[in-house]
Amino acid sequence: MAEDTPKEGVKAWLQATGSFLVYVATWGLLSAYGSYQSYYETTLLAHTRTDKIAWVGTVQGVLLILGGVVTGPIYDRGYVRELIVTGTLLTVLGIMMLSLATQYYQVLLTQGLCIGIGSGILYTPSIAVVATTFGPRYRALAVCFATSGTAVGGILYPIIFVRLLPTLGFAWATRVLGFVTLAALLIALPIIVPDAPEATAAVQGRAARSLIDFAALKEPVFAIFCLALFFMWTAYWVPFFLIPTFAQFALGASAEWAFDLLVITNAATVAGRLLAALIIPYVGVAGGMLACSLGSALILYAWVAVKAMAGFEAWIVMLGVVMAPLAVFFPAIVPQMCPSTEVVGTRLGMGSAAAALGVLLGAPLSSALIDIETGEFWRMEVFIASCMTAGAVLMTYVWWWLRKQ
Repeated sequence: MAEDTPKEGVKAWLQATGSFLVYVATWGLLSAYGSYQSYYETTLLAHTRTDKIAWVGTVQGVLLILGGVVTGPIYDRGYVRELIVTGTLLTVLGIMMLSLATQYYQVLLTQGLCIGIGSGILYTPSIAVVATTFGPRYRALAVCFATSGTAVGGILYPIIFVRLLPTLGFAWATRVLGFVTLAALLIALPIIVPDAPEATAAVQGRAARSLIDFAALKEPVFAIFCLALFFMWTAYWVPFFLIPTFAQFALGASAEWAFDLLVITNAATVAGRLLAALIIPYVGVAGGMLACSLGSALILYAWVAVKAMAGFEAWIVMLGVVMAPLAVFFPAIVPQMCPSTEVVGTRLGMGSAAAALGVLLGAPLSSALIDIETGEFWRMEVFIASCMTAGAVLMTYVWWWLRKQ
């Protein structure tokens, strides 16, 4: 188990606040991709296939998560400030260049690649700082607070985009999002990272680490945990990407209400992340992740039975409450499977890589399984529900192993 450091004062919570702002600007932006997907399908890229458009959000999500493979070892050597600065520049650049895009390849390069890479550089160092600073008493609460930035961003970005789109147009609505992102990251930069002398000492005191901790792959519990993440994240982002599309093409909702449904879903995730912090003292991090993955699987299967708007509105709230805690449990559980805090960054990156592979498979394949013209989504719904079930089954072993410890 990783050793805990007694740094749970004001400075530690300031770092958690900085991580919260990074999550607003990275995961929050990805959570709002459903708004862009719907706009692309109906306006900007109306003549492009849905499964092809889905690759934009998929690439952004995969690079965001997969960035941890590279940034984890860099974080372990103490280069926190450099990672945050580089990620900030690339993320803001990508958003501003997206505002100029008019063709599919331009959207893919700016939103998929540039924003994805920038966000991926930011992600692991921001959450690893929280995971290694707080001890077991407050770690789950701190991670819950930091990751709730996803929900705040997922509420803020779609509202800004949808409300400004009719008056300012796509270009300036996107630029406003770029300025919001820049502001959040500029505030986060000076408070999330250690002081410069501490960072320098960390670099001098740590040996270089490889991108992969091969010792971790020999530990059955960590290998099974990574496989569980793969299956869970194959399903995790699909509903967030497709909620507006389902509302419009399966239930006949207006474009504005379809966007609002995504905001409602992200608002429900706030309650879900709070739920995670509340249940951990009673069932533990692994127990909470197991329970929420099982609940998520049931809710995803229930999607097949949703045929009316009232039922869909209730369904997205339940989904947000039950599935959102998975993103809280993941970074909180990794330190429990680390022999020391020095490898937390690397193992977070390895877990992120497993999740990224799931995202790479999930969104494009799910989009290929739907038929917008006839409004048939059931193949996609069964597929992602089955993937979440497989992840929950694997998570049972992880829960059993950690309980023995």
